[in-house]
Amino acid sequence: MTVSSVNNASGNNQGGNGNSAADLSESFMKLLVAQMQNQDPTNPMDNNQLTSQLAQFNTAAGIETLNKSVYAVGMMLQNMNEMSATSWVGRNVYTEGDAKVTWGSQNTIQADDELSFNLKGEADKVTVTFTDETGKAYTAELKGAKAGVNTFSLDDLENFQPSEPDADVEYKVTYSASRASGDAPTITGLISNRVEGVSFNEEGAVMHLVGGKTVTLRDLYLIQ
Repeated sequence: MTVSSVNNASGNNQGGNGNSAADLSESFMKLLVAQMQNQDPTNPMDNNQLTSQLAQFNTAAGIETLNKSVYAVGMMLQNMNEMSATSWVGRNVYTEGDAKVTWGSQNTIQADDELSFNLKGEADKVTVTFTDETGKAYTAELKGAKAGVNTFSLDDLENFQPSEPDADVEYKVTYSASRASGDAPTITGLISNRVEGVSFNEEGAVMHLVGGKTVTLRDLYLIQ
């Protein structure tokens, strides 16, 4: 078989770009026909080799079809998830952020945002730090925190240092976590906010929160 015979046999395909399973199969069949026409009659093609080649091309075509199906299902699920985001209007969502609270005179916290955090893995102790605008900080310990989103009240805090925070002062709340083994699991402070509306762009659903903040689905830790 000459090279020109193969090239002429495969070069007549005008309908595709040569990348699809159909194009590849058509090219293969043309090459196969050319090979059979130009084979040495005294040394014909091996049937096992022919069967193996056909199986390889069928496998390639099947994989391409499967990939297209998986992609279509993925796009459908993504669209369904994005459209379901419209049902979240009016609900509270938790996103990353440092809560601002005021320590009340009656040992209560006044805040628009619940005190919450997300813990990546188990922790033996979580330290909660209250810092005022001058940089003065107070710490307390929180026991019993579990992996995932945690919410807590003042009654859950103990061992304040150097003392309980001063009353009627605004504080920023931050967190740190530790284990007895010495490593520190990742902990992220959360704030809750209400969804006012949902819009869509090339990246998917965008939630508009009270106060003008916008977040995407990837930014959410919890929906209530």
